[in-house]
Amino acid sequence: MKTALFIGIVCVALACGQVMAGNYVLTIDGKKHEVDVGKQTIIKLSDSKTIQIMLEKKAVASFETQSFSFDHPSDVTPSRTDLGDGIYQTLMVTSLGTSTIVQEYADMDPCNFVDMMLNELTKEEKQYGYKITNSSAKIKLAGGKILTGKKSIATYRGDKTTRHVLCYSIRDAGIMIVTQIDKDAPAQDRAMIDTFWKTLKITLE
Repeated sequence: MKTALFIGIVCVALACGQVMAGNYVLTIDGKKHEVDVGKQTIIKLSDSKTIQIMLEKKAVASFETQSFSFDHPSDVTPSRTDLGDGIYQTLMVTSLGTSTIVQEYADMDPCNFVDMMLNELTKEEKQYGYKITNSSAKIKLAGGKILTGKKSIATYRGDKTTRHVLCYSIRDAGIMIVTQIDKDAPAQDRAMIDTFWKTLKITLE
């Protein structure tokens, strides 16, 4: 079943981290110079003069597609994948597993399988003995659009994971969003999720 395949891709993606490369190339007057982020580099110009440069990342960056946009920490890079059949997935995950996934559907209404997605995400936890508490959820974005779906809390002894599976649809198309964060996630992970929701704009019409 097509839906089950894409749900499976979400589950695999949530288990993966990202490794970032640190080298960049700066071109001055046609000559290339290798530089590293946050490291001062001395460059000799064509007139024999030298200059000192340092490349720095902005604390917050923006990610945009035709259907949505959001801000995120610059040290966590979203990756977008074409899953085929008019479905695209954007994944943003920290090294500790805090994550956001946005799936765009061109020919299906994702609101039809919110429960299926949630069941798949919590299946292994249920089998292990986690207590799963699901409730209806709704988030109103700054632009006025409303996402609906489910909030799920998985608890086991001292562990606690909170997930949201929400959707927005128009006719037979839409967007599904999955967020996941653990109780002990660091402040920067919580800030990533907060920034995502505060800045998320859906332009799907």
